[in-house]
Amino acid sequence: MELLLDALQFSDEEAVALQQHAAALLRQANHARDAFARQAQAMRTDGELLASLDDTALHQLLALRSAHYTELLDAHEDPRLPQRMLEAGESFHRWGLPPLWIMTMSSGFAAQFESYAGALPLAERRPLMGALYKRLRRDEAWQVEGWRRCAARSRAAPARSPLRDPLTGLLNAAALDEMLPQALERSRRRHLKVAVAVLDFDGFEQLNEQHGRACGDAVLREFAQRLVRALRKTDLVVRSGDDEFVLVLEDLHGMHNIAALLERLQLDFDVPYALSEALFWQCPISMGVTLFPDDEADAADLLLHARCAMQQVKATKAQREFFWGVYQR
Repeated sequence: MELLLDALQFSDEEAVALQQHAAALLRQANHARDAFARQAQAMRTDGELLASLDDTALHQLLALRSAHYTELLDAHEDPRLPQRMLEAGESFHRWGLPPLWIMTMSSGFAAQFESYAGALPLAERRPLMGALYKRLRRDEAWQVEGWRRCAARSRAAPARSPLRDPLTGLLNAAALDEMLPQALERSRRRHLKVAVAVLDFDGFEQLNEQHGRACGDAVLREFAQRLVRALRKTDLVVRSGDDEFVLVLEDLHGMHNIAALLERLQLDFDVPYALSEALFWQCPISMGVTLFPDDEADAADLLLHARCAMQQVKATKAQREFFWGVYQR
């Protein structure tokens, strides 16, 4: 960033040109602001770039752009400007606008400045546009950096959440305690079923003992990713213990609804885990499933019943046909 800012310093000629023409350009500010406001309103229709912005966010965007127009023409650089540009980039991220939007804003400014400078002699136009382009590139860089920092914080947030497992990023047991009763209540209202499944590895302790905790953690992260890829976005995936995971699948009519999922999971689970370039590890998975409201239990007992079914599957792993079993009362 410092190298870029050094390269964007004004020459004496550019500084003079900006001072000479700033007042005339500022007189266009109201016209430019109104034109942008009309354009932004048009872009809020369904499918357009600003469709996600509510009235408050749109007002903030218009105010930010209007202030930035003035700042671009200020002959004296405000030491607080970098922080404001960082905050602008963060706002774009919060509003769901990609970094391309920052470039789009700069292009809009450039078009307005070029329209004004087009009537000037070349000797005046060149240093003026040089100064303005340097300002635009400088502010672009700060805004993109703000966007990037906000994106990085958003990616890191799940790991810091009290309802997230820091290793895998999945929801944890505390989240399950909150969300499973809600899923059961939705099932009652919709007259549909909920599958609650508990699963874990049949020999995870040996992996940690033989290859170390770091390898075990890598396997758990990969396993979590496989589960998320296999399930619907609406399904609940929870790491409830060391190598124990819970799945909550809503809006089912019966076990036949998850037959394809079970086949897909079986294929995923059969793929070995790469511990290194030369070392692979594979271990069977056992899973127990219970179906609510066929199993008319509360959330805690449904988990208990699913664990019981899982233990029965583990007990028959030498001769079992499937890695999963259904709780039978």
